Amino acid sequence: MNATVDLDNPTPEQKAEAIELLRARLSDAANEYCSDLVSSALRSSSETGSDIWRFSVARQLDADKAAVMINEWMEWRKCADIDDLPVAQPDNTYPVPYPIRGYYSVADANLTAGPQVSDVQLKLNKTFGGGCWHKRDKDGRPVYIERAGRYLIKDIAKVTSLSGLFEFHYLMQEFMRRTVFPECSQLAGHEVSQQVVVFDLAGISIGMLSHIPALNMLREMLSKDQLYYPECMHRTYIVNAPSMFVTAWKLIRSWLDPRVLSKIHILGKDYAPELLKQIPAHSLPAFLGGTCRCSHMPGGCVPSVPLGNFPDLPRKAYVNLHHRVQLSYSQPRHSFAYDVVPADADDPPTPMSSPLMGYASWLGIRRESPRGSAPTSPSARTRYVYVRFTADRGRGIVVEVLWQPSGSGSSDEGVLVYPEFLFDPQRAPVLLELEAPNRAGQLLFNWRVANFDEGQAPFPDAEEARIPIQLEYSIDTEESLVSEFNLSPIKRV
Repeated sequence: MNATVDLDNPTPEQKAEAIELLRARLSDAANEYCSDLVSSALRSSSETGSDIWRFSVARQLDADKAAVMINEWMEWRKCADIDDLPVAQPDNTYPVPYPIRGYYSVADANLTAGPQVSDVQLKLNKTFGGGCWHKRDKDGRPVYIERAGRYLIKDIAKVTSLSGLFEFHYLMQEFMRRTVFPECSQLAGHEVSQQVVVFDLAGISIGMLSHIPALNMLREMLSKDQLYYPECMHRTYIVNAPSMFVTAWKLIRSWLDPRVLSKIHILGKDYAPELLKQIPAHSLPAFLGGTCRCSHMPGGCVPSVPLGNFPDLPRKAYVNLHHRVQLSYSQPRHSFAYDVVPADADDPPTPMSSPLMGYASWLGIRRESPRGSAPTSPSARTRYVYVRFTADRGRGIVVEVLWQPSGSGSSDEGVLVYPEFLFDPQRAPVLLELEAPNRAGQLLFNWRVANFDEGQAPFPDAEEARIPIQLEYSIDTEESLVSEFNLSPIKRV
């Protein structure tokens, strides 16, 4: 093809020609395989050439070299059983592999210790600095943020082998390709097959940058990604890069393809204006210069175990929960009142023994409140309450919480402190963090089965719809949760 083709902005004719040239060099099986990996929602005209185009660009439109690359990619996927990875999608109940915010194919989630989450995943999560697929950029691409400076680099090799690390990495890559990209494409009205990445190096040390085993792992991972997931990155921003990063970068850049290298922007501490050119303020976390805080989730926008900004609970914390109820599509709601006692009171907070029957917002309680938070006075110190809940099946559970001060009657209006959010406890346990004033009152919890117009999970058939959904939950103060599971104090930053 003409060497003057702009690989980032080809004309439809140029793209179609490149795809046709490469398809002609592939077997029928390879052509069919590439098309099968494309979301059915995008399977029209030239969009069926998604993978064909990616590999063509990766080899500068050299069809012969791209054909070799695709054949090696297919063989790798077969040998590594990549197509069999447990990728969370709307039509299954696999857990998300890493935290996510602001998507509808799967609900907002942190990585929690559910039955389908391996011990290796949980151990790796303790060593990773904290990452999250966090909303979209101005053009509809997914944004992935990683607190790279918080990694416990030396501990990674203690919890898994290189192959175990790669398996987890490939699971994340496949989740991006099979779940995140199709959703972004549907919203954008055209194919989206690249993400924007932000690596935050705040907290990085010279020891991390000079740790040879970690650098070797990084080199191998970059090599695999360039071979098997080419052209999946639109732009990468490395922020809070200290001066000592320059030496490590000289080595790392030698491992990168020139085209990949051209998409990487290294920024110091004055990075916010540059990020905001790419990402809307409401989609960028406040700690990176945006306005988003994701206050509805423990850990906020980007939870981090090493940073300690949310409770990293062990597996045992999600079994034998205090309450168990059955919901169904014909009886989809459950409500419960939890007593909040001031921190300086003699008696600790305890849950009420019977479900709340008259306070649910579905039955008339006011659902709006200023800025979505409970009323407080200057002397009222905030207390945190945590909710753990699971479900054994279903399309998701919607949760909302209201606050009612002591002394108010059953007919008094409650104040909304946690607006309705849809979660996927059928995938993995859910942990929520709520604020309550340090004074006597009740938190009024409302759970319900997701309506048929909420979420993306397929509708149950008539037989499945008759099977009850078992909801289990526990409600605890931060103090009792920290004490019971021997946790470090939560650092909300």
